[in-house]
Amino acid sequence: MKPGNTQPSRPQSAKAACLMLALGILLLTVSSVLGESLSAQMTGIYGLHQTHKITAVRQEDAGPAGSGPLTLAKMGQLAQYYLNGHDLAYGTEVSATAVYGNNQSPVQVLGVNGRYRQFHTIDLMAGSFLTPGHENQQVAVIDEQLARSLFGSGKVTGLEIELFGRKFTIIGVAGEDNSLTGSLAAQETGTVYIPITKLLELQEGSAITFLEAETKDSGTTGSNTAFLEEALTAVGQDPGAFRITDYTMEFLLLNQKKHLRNSLAGVVVLDLLFNLFKKNVRETYDFLGSRLREKYWGEIFRKDGGRLFYGLVKAVLPLGGMLAFWFLIRFPLYIAPENIPQELIDLSFWADLLENRLKASFQGGGSGAFPGEAHLHLLQGIQNWNLLLSLVLGWPLLGWGLHRLNIPEKGAWKTELFFCTCLISALLLGTGILLAAGMPLAMDGKGIFLVFAAVFLAAVLKGASIKN
Repeated sequence: MKPGNTQPSRPQSAKAACLMLALGILLLTVSSVLGESLSAQMTGIYGLHQTHKITAVRQEDAGPAGSGPLTLAKMGQLAQYYLNGHDLAYGTEVSATAVYGNNQSPVQVLGVNGRYRQFHTIDLMAGSFLTPGHENQQVAVIDEQLARSLFGSGKVTGLEIELFGRKFTIIGVAGEDNSLTGSLAAQETGTVYIPITKLLELQEGSAITFLEAETKDSGTTGSNTAFLEEALTAVGQDPGAFRITDYTMEFLLLNQKKHLRNSLAGVVVLDLLFNLFKKNVRETYDFLGSRLREKYWGEIFRKDGGRLFYGLVKAVLPLGGMLAFWFLIRFPLYIAPENIPQELIDLSFWADLLENRLKASFQGGGSGAFPGEAHLHLLQGIQNWNLLLSLVLGWPLLGWGLHRLNIPEKGAWKTELFFCTCLISALLLGTGILLAAGMPLAMDGKGIFLVFAAVFLAAVLKGASIKN
């Protein structure tokens, strides 16, 4: 009697391969769908100017010496002289208690000027938002969370709430952002928007702590940051006391992760096409070798010219495909100058860079984060994890599944049907996830196409190797 076989049976191995292959396709397809949706979300939450803006947020640990507070007079100088022609929003944020009758609730009060909504998407349930005409009026816009907490209803326009011992008339109600990023960035307390002039008047010692300016340069030369730093210096402010963020650059970096993921998929496709090229060249070479043992070149061209031409075309097509895919996946890679060491092997530089990155992440996500910054850091964080999961799970699972998958010579259509089913199911699932998360429906056609191409090219090569 033969000893028992400890190797897994063929059906079990086939099922495991199919499972890993399906999971790999699912992760890579959903990653492509989610990556594009994050880019669309970023352009959709920042109002009319989208990502064409730069912000300066005064850091909590910045001392007042040598710079002084940002006042309305200095903002007027910026708007009239140094940022002339650039749309400008500014304000500050303080904690307070909103009172209506016997009800009260802790709130975050944002004192802003009339241009704030041009830089932030605020969907109103009722009424209107603050405009320049409300500058000297005691009016307020509250969010849906506060409306339900104080009044039990969203229909509260025209009613009054008490802030800082004064009555403010509610002129609008801002709806909640129920998207994934909106839910994660949501504060525990409600938000009230009032004119910045009234907040500075009622809160002694308060000052403007953030500003946002429209940008007109979409390049990577740092001109937007330099322009804003010069403007701040001109009104007696120390640029080092502010956390300056160029959202044009942040959007470029967010998209760059998507391009990196697509480039990896493209490299896989290029490798598969090169293997297909080698296989076709080998077949043509073997065909010529077998014929030259019996025939001269002239006889081969007369009798087997069609087959020879077909073999040459099969060999050239993968080269054309490689060229086309190269142009499809290439993109300019941006690396910030401060991330480039003077010497490649410089451990202290890389250690300092990592330490600064960690400090920046904690600083950006902390209590001192400007409302728009919270969304930005969430988007960047989700995109980072999205890229990481596709690299460490998606492609390894796909490669392992294809390596272990056996494609029969007969009935190969069943395998192709399985691939198509997995790809379509992954697309549907990705769409369902976006809908459930309240994210924009956006598809990265290039990324999905590259995943499809990698799967089918690998299947072609796998089937050919089994036949041989």
